[in-house]
Parts: sequence; C-alpha cells; structure tokens
Amino acid sequence: MKIKQFLGFLFLISSPLFFGQEITYPPALNIDLNYAYLQFYNNDQLKKFATHFENVDKDKLVILHYGGSHIQAENPTTIARANFHKKYGSGGRGLMFNYSAANTYSSVNYSSSKKGTWKYAKSFQARNTSLPLGVCGMTVETNEAFAELNFKLKNVITPENHDVYLFFENDSISYDLDVYFDSVLVNANEHQLQVQPYGLSFKYKEGIQAIRLVVKPKPNAKRFRFYGLSVENEENSGVVYHSTGVGAAAFRSVLLLDKMPDQATVLKPDMVILDFGTNDILSTNKIDANLEKQIIKSINKFRAINPDIIIILTTTQDLFYKGKPVTACFAFRDLMDSIARKQNCLFWNWFDLAGGTKTIKTWNAEGYAQNDCIHLTKKGYQVKGQLLFESFENTLCLYRDQVTVTDYTIPGKLYTDYSPAVVIPNPTNIVLDSATTVADSIPPKVIKVKPPKVVPKPALKKYVVKKGDTLSQIAERNRTSVSKIMKANRLRSDRISIGQVLVIPK
Repeated sequence: MKIKQFLGFLFLISSPLFFGQEITYPPALNIDLNYAYLQFYNNDQLKKFATHFENVDKDKLVILHYGGSHIQAENPTTIARANFHKKYGSGGRGLMFNYSAANTYSSVNYSSSKKGTWKYAKSFQARNTSLPLGVCGMTVETNEAFAELNFKLKNVITPENHDVYLFFENDSISYDLDVYFDSVLVNANEHQLQVQPYGLSFKYKEGIQAIRLVVKPKPNAKRFRFYGLSVENEENSGVVYHSTGVGAAAFRSVLLLDKMPDQATVLKPDMVILDFGTNDILSTNKIDANLEKQIIKSINKFRAINPDIIIILTTTQDLFYKGKPVTACFAFRDLMDSIARKQNCLFWNWFDLAGGTKTIKTWNAEGYAQNDCIHLTKKGYQVKGQLLFESFENTLCLYRDQVTVTDYTIPGKLYTDYSPAVVIPNPTNIVLDSATTVADSIPPKVIKVKPPKVVPKPALKKYVVKKGDTLSQIAERNRTSVSKIMKANRLRSDRISIGQVLVIPK
C-alpha cells in the first residue's frame, strides 16, 4: 500500500497555502504521519467514500462536521474546507448561525450582530422543549417585531447562481421576515423566493458579504425562531463543507437536535464527521457507561436521514485537566475504533496522529496549544485542519492504488508513560456508580476500574522503502523473514513501493 513518500517533507517545508500564509509545524510536535488516514473495515465503505470524490464534478459532495468549541469557531474546518474547494471545487459556503444572538463567540469567517432581545438554547444544555434545536445545534428566538439578525463575512462569497436556505419556525404564530443581501431586498419575482415548511428558499446570483434578517409584524404573530441559514451553489458539483459546532458540546448533544432531521433532509449530507470527546471525558477522566449507546444512537440518527451516509468517528488529542493528564484519552480512542468496526464507520485516529501521550505540553511550548493544554491555538487548529484534509487524500490514494483492498487499520500505539485510568467497554469486574448528566435528564453511570499493570513492549522498528529494495533484502538485513514482514504489515503480496513505511518485526 503506497504512502506518499514526500508527505513528511511536504508538511515541514511546503504545506499548502491558506489566505497567503504557509501552514507549517516543527518536528517537536511529534506528529506521526503513519496515522494520516481514515481507517476503514471493509471495501464497500471505502468504495462508497471514494465514489463521492470521483463523481464530485457532477454530483455535489456535502459534508457535515459536528463538534465542540473548535468547530463552532471554524478553526480547523476553515482549512479543510479551503483545501477541498481548491482541489474539488466549491459547492458553496454552507451553514451559518447568528452567534451574537446566542451570546457566544462567532466563526473566524464572519461576524454576527443583533438588534432586539433574543433568548437562546444550545445543545450542550439539557433539552429545552420551548426552544427545540436545529441542525446548527443552537436556536435563537425573539418576541419583538423589527428585531434583526446580521452577518458580515470577512471574505465575499463570489458571484454564483446561489441556492439559499433559511431555517426558521414557519407556523401560524411566527412573524414574517425581510431578507437583505448587501442591502438588496430579496423578493419573490427576482429571486424566486419560496415559502417552505422549514422556512424560506430563494436564488441569488451576486456576490455576498452582508446578510440582514429583519423580523416583520404579522397579525396574531408571537415570535420568530431562527435555526440557521445555508448558502450553496446551484450547480450540482464541488464540495459543501458545513461546520456545525457548539462550544462545550459532547456526543449526547446530537441526540437533542430534534429539528435537525427535517433540516438535514434539505441539506442532503453525504458524510458526517462526529468530532467529539473532549467534553465527554475531560472533567471525569472516565468513560460514561451510556457513552457507547449515545454514539450508536447518533450514528443511527444520521442513517435515518440518509441510509448511505458515511460516518467518520474521531478521537481527542492528548489532554491535561487541572494539571493532570486525562488518561481516559486512551480508552476513548479504543472505544471509537471499536464502535467504528461494529457500526461500519470510518475512523480518524487524531490522538496518535497528533503525537499521542505527553505531547500537548510540547504543543503548548511551541505555540500550537493554549495554556489550558486542552484547546489548540489558531495555528494548532490550522495544522489539524490540514492533517484532516491530508488524511482524506491519503485514503483516496490508497484506494486508487489498490481498489480491492478490504480494510486498512493501524493499531493504536501502546504508551507506557501513563497507566490508563479506564479500559474499553465490556471490561470484567467493573464497579458502577451514578453521576449526573444533561442528556435527556437521565442519570448515567460511569465505569471505574483499577489501572491495569502495563507491561512495556519492545518498540517496533520502522523502515522506509528505498529505490532497489526488495522484501527479501530488507528481511535479510534485519534478521527476520519475508513472511513475518508481510504479516506485520498485512501485505497480500511481496510488492512494495518507494517511500512505503514498513514495520520490521523482531
């Protein structure tokens, strides 16, 4: 299986440009590019994944990326989106939300403001029956006519034949709405404005930098409730990358998005990235006993929208909390891998890719993580976004080189620096204690186990294939056998490629 021989050099010296800046990182971050792949467990799922990119010039690819604070701010997703658009074409800007009305920070790509009084609900909180949540994970509502929601993009959305979707509660007690794009009032005749069950849709051809939504009085109306808006290109090609994060959100937050299924049906997602974990394990350093069920329910929620949707599960990075390592990162990594296998999902092992244990402090020292050793800095998130895109690309290259490959898995590293505080699901001799949560107001349980004794394993030697190498030569030089090398690397033949990284067994 080929691995881009220039990958490490590419990242260190000449990474792709974003807004005129080079994305580079120092070797001290300990990034392991062997994990820069989306792992998969059967060929059907990989083929479906690759087909979306092969057909992207005639069938738009729509990606929904859910997560916490880093996704709300669109730090890594901005980089990933820019790379996807550059290589595969832009299918449109995607989702936006008015964070000002929700009393929170905005995206790095646009600012938002409001007029009037707005109340709000967010997905990290308990279910709010009076303010149901939509596809963006937040909802805002006003009882005032002439209240406003305003957006100002930092970069103009280029002129195209745009399809615009506004998601708001469109019922008998809702106020009407005037929509302005750069001071142009959207109207039924010129812009084919249509009232929809989910809100409004219309066409718009000009460039877009400012958006203004003005609540209009209507007899017997009592409120206006907003869920978000999306700007896409009318042409059925390119990539639409929706960044839909909520700060402090955990996996259970997906289960609270009661309006999301109807709204996602309009967006027609082909892939969803579920990028949670930090807020699931940070404060407790444990795996909640309900977590696996919550993740599986989240997966099923999206498959109910689109049975063929591709689900990508991720991990956390190395974390510290209140000066102590969050050793549950190990168990969370293994849990995501286990669920991905059982549920036929793809798996992105960001934990090992980002260096694994005891690396977040180095990221902080190098300026790539914040002092809390939980969040990354802007340039740290840029590296993450770039590596996410490269992981997509490496997986596609793997498929093109070997279309019949049945699976591609990379065992998680065994770290002896810390004794893990938890084990993966279904352990023996566990003790269950109650704990509080906001998920559907159900008190979950957490798993407590004694730290297992970790027996250090000898480090595996790695070898990068050079021109003229054969497996038999490599085996002879390293005093092992061809069959052992093939077994350790899951090779189906003795064919190897220049730049390929081989594990050399003892």
